[in-house]
Amino acid sequence: MMTTIFVAAPKPRTWPLTLDQFAARLTERWPQAEISAHHAPVSNEDYLDFQMDLDGMTRTASYYDRSNLILSDGDPEFWAETIVWFLGLLPADADAVAMVEVNPEYTAPIPPGGDAETIRTLLEGLTEAQ
Repeated sequence: MMTTIFVAAPKPRTWPLTLDQFAARLTERWPQAEISAHHAPVSNEDYLDFQMDLDGMTRTASYYDRSNLILSDGDPEFWAETIVWFLGLLPADADAVAMVEVNPEYTAPIPPGGDAETIRTLLEGLTEAQ
């Protein structure tokens, strides 16, 4: 099932990964990615929107400075490897939680060092949680 997936630093924590650092690493991994910078006035946060063609579809996502990765246009299986890649950009002791748009009342901590299968299973559990 296609959904939007949120990976976040648990409040009040933040990550040391800046927008510029993220953009550089994203461009290394996906040179074709189209990246645009924005500012959200309501929350007073800077963020990057990016899109790229993967598996024959345009996929969209956002990274909020030091706090949130939002992945759209895919399911847990599709985005699991990207989440593992992203978490690899953070310090080994960085905490992260996950949430899915189809079931926003449930969040779960992402286990440190989790592989793609672990992430996929976690996200599918959140998708099915009642």
